[in-house]
Amino acid sequence: MKVFFRVDSSLKMGTGHVMRCLTLANVLKENGASVNFICRKHDGSLIDKIYSSGFNVYELRASEESEITNKLEHSHWLGSTQEEDANDCINIIKSKNIDWLIVDHYALDEKWEERLKPYCKKIIVIDDLADRNHQCEILLDQTFGRDKDDYFPFTTKNCDFLLGARYALLRSEFSRWREYSLRRRGRSQFKQLLITMGGVDVDNVTEKILDELKISILPLNINIVVLMGESAPHLKAVKSKATSLPYKTEVRVDVNNIAEIMANTDIAIGASGATTWERCCLGLPTIQIVTARNQFFLSDALARHNIVKLVKSVKEITFLLEESSKWMDNIGYLASEICDGLGSYRVFNKMTNFKAILEDFGEIELCNYVNLNEDDKTLVLNMRNHPEIKKWMLNQDSISSLTHFEFIKSLESIIDQRYFLVKQKNKVMGSINFSEMHFRNSIELGLYVNPFLKSTGCGTLLEAISSYYAFNELNVKKIKLEVYADNERAIHFYKKCGYDFIDSKSPNHQDILCMEKTKILEKCNEKNY
Repeated sequence: MKVFFRVDSSLKMGTGHVMRCLTLANVLKENGASVNFICRKHDGSLIDKIYSSGFNVYELRASEESEITNKLEHSHWLGSTQEEDANDCINIIKSKNIDWLIVDHYALDEKWEERLKPYCKKIIVIDDLADRNHQCEILLDQTFGRDKDDYFPFTTKNCDFLLGARYALLRSEFSRWREYSLRRRGRSQFKQLLITMGGVDVDNVTEKILDELKISILPLNINIVVLMGESAPHLKAVKSKATSLPYKTEVRVDVNNIAEIMANTDIAIGASGATTWERCCLGLPTIQIVTARNQFFLSDALARHNIVKLVKSVKEITFLLEESSKWMDNIGYLASEICDGLGSYRVFNKMTNFKAILEDFGEIELCNYVNLNEDDKTLVLNMRNHPEIKKWMLNQDSISSLTHFEFIKSLESIIDQRYFLVKQKNKVMGSINFSEMHFRNSIELGLYVNPFLKSTGCGTLLEAISSYYAFNELNVKKIKLEVYADNERAIHFYKKCGYDFIDSKSPNHQDILCMEKTKILEKCNEKNY
């Protein structure tokens, strides 16, 4: 999978757009995708951060003076016209044959997207505003309370919406620290206070908060931690102010363990930006401050549902901190209910549908179970429960509808297993699945044909597309599978397809053969698109 991101950061924009794109980029890279960024070099950009994260960046020159046409509210963030930006991006990607173009920019809309569409297979738009038209296959808005109706006037009818905090793009460290953080909040206390107003905080709200804390009556043993970015223009002033507080106060810059810090924090004072979802995932009780107009919708929705304590003025903070024992437990619990930290995995799985043209079979389509409509999900269940299929399963019991649909739901947040319904010319040929995925090494394969389809060659097609996907898309060297020792027909079939006998085992007194197929390096006539 080839993926390009078009995203910027600057002193005006802040760092949130790039950071959430980096989160998704890392999930894509860990799962075998080739990932590149296109960024304009604004003052305060995070281009060096992207490089240091292991990604290539195509840099665009920022122009301070550009004639803006069809001006959007945030057009001044772009550093060029949309037409100029589109031309720059086309020159970069036109020969790259990319699968997904992901754009996260308030200054770009359908005008830019229409220009780029011929040079990529699909477009994802990441947005928070619902204020302009888009031409994309997927629209992602992680805002709590966002509804499809907010975007219907701005998108095409075939757009797939990923809306709400369950799709929040958080680094994996937050889901890892979630259990510890929620368990820790079982003992209510206020000893650790965190202040995080964004990586840039161009309006210096942090220093105003410190001024207010200086005259607040807080526990004498409290520890205050302030998080800021190296590019923050008021960093020096904040560090100086921190030394004047009557409480132990530490300013940390560009930390790489923010989830650990939040998990060990009792209350946070934070901006209504991307870190909102980090705090919610960890159940961290938060006093939230709006620092930009585009944050009003989110902040108001969270406050109405008692998920944050929203303040309009820094001066309101003192009372809330002094009365924290009355609200922090309930706020933390409700916050933890809306975000589990697995949103990046859900978005990734939405991107994994796959098409390829095989020389002997033509176009084959792999449809991830998580993307199936209700009819196809039901068909999968009926196929799985067919007597000729389930008798060769490790679990030979029929699966209930409830269990089946819950299983597919669980796959949304799992990235080490992939289940596909295989289609040829809109006919369902069968099902394949990959587990025990070790990229560039090996995977476990399972497959079964559609028992309701009365045609020959389905098994050969399923094995062919499985091998192509495993060896070319997942880039593994070996495909492993298991088959019952008395399933002579299947054993003969797999041998014919190039699988060798490796080992045997007898779980629950059932004899099972372990087989393996090794990638042969040769020129392929197939292509994916």
